[in-house]
Amino acid sequence: MPIPFDLANWAIAATIVGFSYIIFGITAFGAAMFTVPLLSLLFPLDFVLPLCVLLDVAAALALGSRFSKDADKSELKWMVPFAAIGAVVGVTLLVNLPSTATIGAFGLFLTAYALHILLSKSIRGTVSKGWAPIAGVTGGITGTLFGVGAPPYAIYLSRRLQEKNRLRATLSNMVLFSTSIRAIVFLVSGLMLLDRLIAFLFLVPFGLMGLWVGNRIHSRLSQEAVQRIAAFLILAIGSSLLYRALAG
Repeated sequence: MPIPFDLANWAIAATIVGFSYIIFGITAFGAAMFTVPLLSLLFPLDFVLPLCVLLDVAAALALGSRFSKDADKSELKWMVPFAAIGAVVGVTLLVNLPSTATIGAFGLFLTAYALHILLSKSIRGTVSKGWAPIAGVTGGITGTLFGVGAPPYAIYLSRRLQEKNRLRATLSNMVLFSTSIRAIVFLVSGLMLLDRLIAFLFLVPFGLMGLWVGNRIHSRLSQEAVQRIAAFLILAIGSSLLYRALAG
């Protein structure tokens, strides 16, 4: 059923999208943490999910194309194939695992990791590239299961890349890959209908405006500040997953 046009609802939706992509412009992930639950208060979920995936693809493409020269290709060539494997595994787990326990375990891990970062006096040290396949598979699985694939990529890359522009560019490329896979799934499943596309065309300018503002803010922040903002975002995502598991 087509979504009727209500000026007040769409003005609220535009504000939500603009704010969410300010966050995306700073950290290269996390917009869906705000867009999906808040837009779901205004529109049906089967309308919101494909719309938000399209907005994420557009934002990641805009960010990635502008700063692609800063992306670490050596990290991407390890993570992308394993993220694809993880997406396939995630589909299987979606059918076979008890969703409440899985959501709760993932939420607990994200919450604990974010608190560790936020309570530490400094963020130092790098991890081995051997963790790249694990981050890729985990992000692919969680992206399919919960629509939240970026935190595992962000956790790994933040301990590999010490330069904030390189970190954001590499992460935005991973988000682009992950959301593109989900967009294809929605297209094949018949959820990418005309009303979703019209809503995307209406809202994407507000998302790109938010992205521009977020990029301006990012340029004024230190690497440690960007990492701590990302940690707050991971904490919010983890807490929301825990709440979903407990409520379910």
